Amino acid sequence: MIAVEVTGVSVCPPYQGYVVILREKEGERWLPIFIGAAEAQAISLLLQDLHYSRPLTFDLFHSLLRVSHAQVSQITVTELKDNTFYALIDLKTTNGDQQIDARPSDAIALALKSKVPIMVADEVMKAAAIIGDRSEVQPSSLDEIASLNKQLQQALETEAYEEAARLRDLIKELEKKEHLR
Repeated sequence: MIAVEVTGVSVCPPYQGYVVILREKEGERWLPIFIGAAEAQAISLLLQDLHYSRPLTFDLFHSLLRVSHAQVSQITVTELKDNTFYALIDLKTTNGDQQIDARPSDAIALALKSKVPIMVADEVMKAAAIIGDRSEVQPSSLDEIASLNKQLQQALETEAYEEAARLRDLIKELEKKEHLR
């Protein structure tokens, strides 16, 4: 198993999709994994240590595990089959160690929330990793979109509807630019 860290979320222009970028901690390889827009935004929020006033899905899972006296110990991207990545969430429970099948994007969000190691199977790294400089990966404005979404949430909570409408329009404009990249 290879220890990795999440270095960011980016837009992949040819496919107009999002990727989460995992970098091996002791090496030069990068592993891009395609994820959905909502998952990209969630991971981006976690990387920036931003929080919505209401729980998102990964917050819900984390809370459910906590009140059930279960702890995430690590997540592992275990295999790549037919261009689809698979992951497992390792849990420590009162009934012993357990593993739960998960989409990598959900597992990564839960790992970031739980502050636990993220691992990648050696075979997956060999099959799908990219070797090279991080600067080759196109940055996106997802961090800015996540921050604006947080501001939008705050504007709605304080009933500042004109500001909320302005922020909504700005978010839509940035999202449109991301998809055209």
